[in-house]
Amino acid sequence: MALAAFALSVLGTLVPPAALGGVVCGHLARRQIRQRQESGDSWALAGLILGYLLILLSLAGLLLFGGFVATMFGIMAFM
Repeated sequence: MALAAFALSVLGTLVPPAALGGVVCGHLARRQIRQRQESGDSWALAGLILGYLLILLSLAGLLLFGGFVATMFGIMAFM
């Protein structure tokens, strides 16, 4: 599960919605690792960090794009 979280987060660099799957799998993996006292927490944590970072960058990009489009059409978007 931890490797799936990391892999999905890396895939999120090409397909942004995959980063959300990386975050979900990362949380599930960390819970499973704590309960079963297994290894792999670093992979899950890396998937979580990368996934959240990509989600934040995607949202920032959408806001910037929305502001650009609103400015191009003469609409005050953030009033």
